[in-house]
Amino acid sequence: MKMEDIPRRVHFVGIGGVGMSGLAQHLHNLGHVVSGSDRTQSDRTVALSELGIKVHIGHRAENIDNAELVVRTSAVHDDNVEVVAAHSKNIPVILREQLLGTIFNSFNTRIAVCGTHGKTTVTSMIHEILRIAGVSHTALIGGVYHGNNYFFGNDIVVAEACEFNRSFYNLRPTICVCLNAEYDHPDCYTGKEDVLNAFAHFMNNTDEDGTVVLPYELRNLCAHRKRLCYDKLDVTNVTYREGKPCFDVDLAEGKYSFQLGVAGKHNVGNALAALAVTHQLLGVPLSTVQMALSVFDGVDRRWTEYKAEGIGKVIVDYAHHPTELACSVATAKSIANGKVLCVFQPHTYSRTRAFWDEFATCFDGVNEVAYLPIYSAREQPISGVNSLALAEHAQELGVNACFLPDFESAKHWIKSTASQDDVLLILGAGDIVDLVNIL
Repeated sequence: MKMEDIPRRVHFVGIGGVGMSGLAQHLHNLGHVVSGSDRTQSDRTVALSELGIKVHIGHRAENIDNAELVVRTSAVHDDNVEVVAAHSKNIPVILREQLLGTIFNSFNTRIAVCGTHGKTTVTSMIHEILRIAGVSHTALIGGVYHGNNYFFGNDIVVAEACEFNRSFYNLRPTICVCLNAEYDHPDCYTGKEDVLNAFAHFMNNTDEDGTVVLPYELRNLCAHRKRLCYDKLDVTNVTYREGKPCFDVDLAEGKYSFQLGVAGKHNVGNALAALAVTHQLLGVPLSTVQMALSVFDGVDRRWTEYKAEGIGKVIVDYAHHPTELACSVATAKSIANGKVLCVFQPHTYSRTRAFWDEFATCFDGVNEVAYLPIYSAREQPISGVNSLALAEHAQELGVNACFLPDFESAKHWIKSTASQDDVLLILGAGDIVDLVNIL
């Protein structure tokens, strides 16, 4: 499908999703008549309604009205009443990633950010640098940055390229950024080799005269494209201020100092990837990159700090893979004056089973970790895979762990365990963020 093939009236099933809502806003800005539905009201559905987009809460056949195209997420199945109604009326139904590909591929300069970890942060970093540089661009972000997940402009697009269900195959970038490639999504991939093959396939979607920005260890995944290894930049004098990295980078123009506005050692690599794209490939002045990275304060739920009475720091982080959890723990330990406490909600049964040992050992060194029930997302339960058993397994491995059956018990555990000098990590990609509201 090309942009000119997208009809005027488009309906989104699951419009409140972070990926869907950005696409809905883009079509709305282009003059399409956009509508949508979602199971529950959220900040995203309210924001869309305020833009003039008709949003229905609850799925009903009549919601599609006179739509000429229906877009759904992979979480919306073929038996959804709106999808069934669309098929009965011979209205085309496509997946979110197909529409994303159509929109993304219509731009002249196309920046796609992929990776098992960090793609939301780096996409937002690139957006912030381009914004401060005054470069018109569209950004499609997989999280909320300064109140939105979508920013409208011309000529350049920067978007996340998600590996789930190999949806990134729909994108044809001119600049492909790959941050890392670890085994994840065990419901889609059989193992690490399968993941690497998928990332290699996507990198080779890059235009023949385009560039792949990637870490040196993955350079052989795209041997037939121009490569820029961002982690080979000469970085020295790395220090931290309240967990936020400061460092120097030696470039052809000289040595430049950077102070990041986000915490964590891992964000040094994220910043270098954003620097490589915006300065080395797009020519944004280094002074602008420095300023943008210093004011970039992160995406919602990516190391977002909240206040709670009697607790030193409450940090909500989207971490849900063992590598991400270990990074959050390391960052918390670097800033804590007292204990580091974690409340973790595992995300999906298949991921929990695949990383059973790692979901215990990644909390090594914390004072205590409490496991909430698994957030099922799109999955059905798997026998024997549950958070009570996971907590018991962690205990067997020497981790100070416990199981909490719900948010209310988590609240009581936090109030009785955390103190003024402690760092409390609230971790997971499900609805665990709601725990903040009851503290």
